[in-house]
Amino acid sequence: AVVSTQSTGKSLHDDAIDALAQMYNRWPIMIFGLMYLLSIAFYNFFGLSVTKSLTAVHRTLIDACRTILVWAIDLFIHYAITTDYGEKFDMTYGFLQLGGFVMLLLGTLLYNEIIYIACIASPRPPAGSGYTEISADFEGSQLPLDGSLRIG
Repeated sequence: AVVSTQSTGKSLHDDAIDALAQMYNRWPIMIFGLMYLLSIAFYNFFGLSVTKSLTAVHRTLIDACRTILVWAIDLFIHYAITTDYGEKFDMTYGFLQLGGFVMLLLGTLLYNEIIYIACIASPRPPAGSGYTEISADFEGSQLPLDGSLRIG
């Protein structure tokens, strides 16, 4: 990444050697770096565990809920613990964020056929129906979801 500075007119680049030197010389940076790596490792491990024992749909829903959880914790820290940290609820865009999350969650639920809303056209049948009509040209013909054809 390139960061430009207005005052000098020069640009700064990421320096991996300097980052390693800072981690070596300042233990809090090293601790936070290791905690970050550990949290990513646990996140991926538990994500794979959820996918293995449940389904990828569950992992998608948990991943979608992670965003609202982070935001809620941020708001909680600001209002319940200290106003120095966290995020203040923005009356201008806060409800837009909340609406966006609801749309994200609703879209995920609809796409993965966890919920079915009759007034919304769906390219797939409701979960558990087993069959969908092929077309008007083949009256009475149905195509099972496994791909085999049954006529009549």
